[in-house]
Amino acid sequence: MPTVAIGDIHGHLDCLEDLLSKVLLEIHSDDTLVFLGDYIDRGPDTRGCVERIVCLKAEAACKVVTLMGNHEQWMLRSLQDPTRHSWLVGMEALDTIRSYSPLAANAMEQALADAGARLFTKEIALPYDSFFNAMPPAHLKFFQQLELFHRSPDVLCVHAGADLDGNLDPLAADTFIWGPPGFPEGYAGKEAVVYGHWHNAIPQEDGTVRPCIGPNRTYGIDSIDDGVLTAMRFPDGRVFQSKRLLH
Repeated sequence: MPTVAIGDIHGHLDCLEDLLSKVLLEIHSDDTLVFLGDYIDRGPDTRGCVERIVCLKAEAACKVVTLMGNHEQWMLRSLQDPTRHSWLVGMEALDTIRSYSPLAANAMEQALADAGARLFTKEIALPYDSFFNAMPPAHLKFFQQLELFHRSPDVLCVHAGADLDGNLDPLAADTFIWGPPGFPEGYAGKEAVVYGHWHNAIPQEDGTVRPCIGPNRTYGIDSIDDGVLTAMRFPDGRVFQSKRLLH
């Protein structure tokens, strides 16, 4: 019953499709496929990536688990409170908005220009509703049902980190989504941990990217900023990667 973890995607559908074409050939019905979060922002096709994963969850023979990343967490905060703009100003969110609705992206850019510096000194609501209204209900449900972690007999799957002592508190959302200070080097838990978020995978001269494997059985597979999307299978440690499709 292997577990296959897939790192941060960030809107790069071409990398996702190429990686899945390899991973799904090796997947069996009793395996689990875990996406580690950060599906959105930066890349050109967040909508396409989410649609692909939504369909995969519905159609795959194996179990598919989707975790929440920090980008999704902050996006959902703007859904709950349109005066909170950390996602918009700090995470290249306009790429995501544009993938769902160019009109919503244009409206948001104009609202940002109109608000100017007041955005940081006053509680100004921005038109996030035009973006969320353009999102298919199945996509919004996807985001709202993301999980904080997935635990298998072989590995703990998280977006950014785990408690350094290995304690598992289901209510400690930021521990999993942002990672605690000192992770991964200071991790001393008994379980192996695979994570994304940190962009600490190691590029090689042949164009591949090696996971950041710690002596404490931590495995960092966030490589999308190096042009490839990485997956890792547990317990055997096999690595799958997309072609280098980013430029």
